[in-house]
Amino acid sequence: MGISMKKRVILLGVTAIFLAVIFFYGTIQTKHTFTLSDDKGAMKSEQIQPLFGTVKVKGDCDTDVVFTDVETGERYVIEYITAGASEKIQLEKGKWYTVTAGGNLRISPVNVRDH
Repeated sequence: MGISMKKRVILLGVTAIFLAVIFFYGTIQTKHTFTLSDDKGAMKSEQIQPLFGTVKVKGDCDTDVVFTDVETGERYVIEYITAGASEKIQLEKGKWYTVTAGGNLRISPVNVRDH
């Protein structure tokens, strides 16, 4: 027995939706990935805004990563990211944070505040 035509159409539709979601997510990740570049070993900072509730951070050296809410001054810390490792942190969607760290960091998915 084969799959009925109706089931094939449903399966193709679900597959198309699944592929569209993967493409959309990949596009967001690419467009909203920010690299905080090394400044000759000095700590540096930039203001970011999470697109969702979770921000992924990947570093190329051992460092602490500090997110400071620009309105309240409350700090959120990823303690000691190891070179090449990535960590996730929960931050409030739509709020602005100053991120401070050493080394080169890739942070996503976020918006970056223009200066």
